[in-house]
Amino acid sequence: MMTNFIMSIFRLVIVLLIWSISFNAQSFAKKNVPQNLIDKYYQPNYTSNFYKLKNIKIVQKSVLKGKDHTEVLQRILNTYQIILLPNETIFINKNGLKIGSNKKLLFQKNTKIKFLGGTEGKLSDVLKIYDAKNVEIINPVIIGSRYLKTEQTGQWNGGISVLNSSNVTIINPKITESFGDGITIGSEDGGFSENVIVKGGWIDTARRNGISITSGKNVTVQNILVSNTYEHEPEAGIDIEASWNKDRLEDIFIKDVCTYNNSSMGISINLNGLATDKIQEVKFTSITIDGHEDIESRHGLLTSLNTVPRTFDTNGYIIVKNVSWKESREISYWKSQQNHSINITFSNVRIDDLQKKVQFENSIKNLKNIKLLR
Repeated sequence: MMTNFIMSIFRLVIVLLIWSISFNAQSFAKKNVPQNLIDKYYQPNYTSNFYKLKNIKIVQKSVLKGKDHTEVLQRILNTYQIILLPNETIFINKNGLKIGSNKKLLFQKNTKIKFLGGTEGKLSDVLKIYDAKNVEIINPVIIGSRYLKTEQTGQWNGGISVLNSSNVTIINPKITESFGDGITIGSEDGGFSENVIVKGGWIDTARRNGISITSGKNVTVQNILVSNTYEHEPEAGIDIEASWNKDRLEDIFIKDVCTYNNSSMGISINLNGLATDKIQEVKFTSITIDGHEDIESRHGLLTSLNTVPRTFDTNGYIIVKNVSWKESREISYWKSQQNHSINITFSNVRIDDLQKKVQFENSIKNLKNIKLLR
């Protein structure tokens, strides 16, 4: 009798689990991005001063022979400093393209890179800005490999990856279908990237995050649209997340961005990786979000802080101001429950749903190190 009862409970749990998985899988659906949003943030300019520089190496269409252009393009990148890519589709294999120091890479109106994949874990990036300085990428269009039929592994592949690099500017990128992130800024070995600017553009249908910032100092992401991020956690439009305690996140600025219909969060801030048991390893973190519109993501903003069992968490500040969270599929702001050392200040937060607005205000009322300025 007891055995039958236990089996019945077990079957019920399984049914509920399957229902839950099915419900969650169906709760997100990719959507067409309104054209007015695209036009507002993605405005490539092919007559700017970048295209009037002297000593530009104009790569001719004739060099694009066969169905894989990786080797010939890499030779050109290794040889010249200012490069205008041909006005054609360029096919790049799993090795990607390494962009060295003192390079300017210009895309024309019909230039696009199609990544042939497949990805094989970390460092399987399309454009690789590793250990470089003084790099500018102008109007890049990159189509990733997330929908390829070939076998792929890992989650970290990026359309553009900036690792341990400084003085990097990316203007008006359009990056779609990344198997991992649209853009990654950080390090894989305990270093950091510094003085990085991403300005303008549109990132759509990334599998992991639209933009990941894992370790950086003086990083600005401005005037960009990130949409339809889904399938592999964290599934954020923009994810600011240290991987481990050797990373740092100092002077991170998110300015006038729009996140649209991302599976989990418009913007996620996860600082748990910075926790430590050694007081001399405590990091100072500084993040400012000034001007963020989220539309129809699960949460407009998420903060996950001090959730790992360590003696010390990161200190510093997070400023969130002039934000608008619209039509959130669940609560507009999700936070971890633990107390934390870092100070969070909210001001001019607009939430279109009155119930969610009240919930947000009540969730942070009287909490240590969190305040809402009126």
